[in-house]
Amino acid sequence: MSAPSPVSRVPIPAPRSPRGAMRLVALAAALLLQAWPAAPQTVSFKLSPPAAKPRLGEPFKLRVELTGPAGYSVRPDTSAFSGDVFEILGAKKISSKTSGPLRTDVFDLSVSGFDIGVSTFPETTWLLEKGAELKEARSPSFQLEIMPVFDEKTEPEGIRDIRPPFKFIPWLWLLAGLLAAAFAARYLYLRYAPRAVSAGADLAPDTRSPYKKASDSLDELAASGLWEEGKVKEFYSRLTDIFRGYLDGQFGIKAELMTTNRITKELRATGADIKTVIQARELLEKADLAKFAKLKPEAKEHDADISSLKGLLLFYARKAESSKQAADADAAPAAGGTRP
Repeated sequence: MSAPSPVSRVPIPAPRSPRGAMRLVALAAALLLQAWPAAPQTVSFKLSPPAAKPRLGEPFKLRVELTGPAGYSVRPDTSAFSGDVFEILGAKKISSKTSGPLRTDVFDLSVSGFDIGVSTFPETTWLLEKGAELKEARSPSFQLEIMPVFDEKTEPEGIRDIRPPFKFIPWLWLLAGLLAAAFAARYLYLRYAPRAVSAGADLAPDTRSPYKKASDSLDELAASGLWEEGKVKEFYSRLTDIFRGYLDGQFGIKAELMTTNRITKELRATGADIKTVIQARELLEKADLAKFAKLKPEAKEHDADISSLKGLLLFYARKAESSKQAADADAAPAAGGTRP
């Protein structure tokens, strides 16, 4: 594939007033797509941040209007998004209109900011697909101010530090209670600990592969009835825990405490193709919305998400096995001292 074409930017006039910048920031950038089969074609962007300044940690909408050649489907590549301050939680297409050789798609990006003050929202990669053809375009970066959770000017009665009134603390009674709890804990330990140890000694070690463990856990989740009971948040928490645990056992990726964006970067380091990485990120982002934004998926999405995770587990298990076989094949000639 040829090297990316140089990027040209359209000059943007400075806003006349801070208030005008708050209401609407329109940024346009024209850049050449890579290796188009015909004459060079362009993609332009118009970005509209929210009218009100977003607050720390609260999701807000960023509207993106993308105009490019007709015949290509467009979607944001959230797996390639890299920003220390901002994170894309999801994307929704609002409208699509074709006019001659051009088509304009409008998206709403759900975004959260995690630093107070003016920060740079980084360039965002957009994928344009036409059959087996895959191209990239990047929307420009821009400045955006994140406000604190509480505004001291408009919310003077917010949370503030106070000095509690002096209270007498019954130290003697507290000490007596602690001693009683210590004696009770010692009694319970001496009575039940040996029995628990002997019972645990009969347990056989779990020799299942990471893929087998994750598959068994996924089957248990499918039969747990959480979805049928309306416990959608618990369902997606266990779904992502299974995937995160598998990544730890198979690749040593400590995904339990990682954000979705960080996990996506680790998955790309495994050598997986971009479509599989995007599939994993979309599943994790959907689970995040169900757990933290109270997203209510449709009933049919239960089976689809179970099937999606099964496919991801199978893909990465085969990927790990292929890498192991390749490493063994390289090690075999070294052990013999010669390479054919």
